[in-house]
Amino acid sequence: MAVTGQHETVETLLKRGASSSINETLPVFRGLDDISIPGKKIAAIAGVTPTTFSRWRAGWAKVPECKQVLLTLLLAHWIDELEGQSENLEFQFRSRVETRLNTTRRCLFQQEVTNQTLPPETVREGSHLFRAWWFQEGAPVTQTPEYVSMNESLLK
Repeated sequence: MAVTGQHETVETLLKRGASSSINETLPVFRGLDDISIPGKKIAAIAGVTPTTFSRWRAGWAKVPECKQVLLTLLLAHWIDELEGQSENLEFQFRSRVETRLNTTRRCLFQQEVTNQTLPPETVREGSHLFRAWWFQEGAPVTQTPEYVSMNESLLK
């Protein structure tokens, strides 16, 4: 029965996707929302305006595939950072953070499945964008007080 229901849901989603002019929201955006990184900050990293990023997140504009890969790698990076920080928390806070991280990991996994259909050159381009960000800003940014305070917002 569950398999039949799931099959019907998949068919419904496919029909809606084929007939809709609005893109479905990518799982990476749910994950980025879960870890509370401001959209303006992500837009700056992706090299787009906050308005464009907002349109991507809402599904009103198509996300370029290389930017989709970049966003996926950013999500994976921030999950890794949060996992490292959660190890030092008291049990009651750690369990709350772990619950949110599990949800975010699920979004990352779903996005990685989607990304497997992308051409290799697109994945390479997205990974180059991530690497460029990492060497220019990524490593130092994760150590700033602003970033630490964003991560602390997960505890509330």
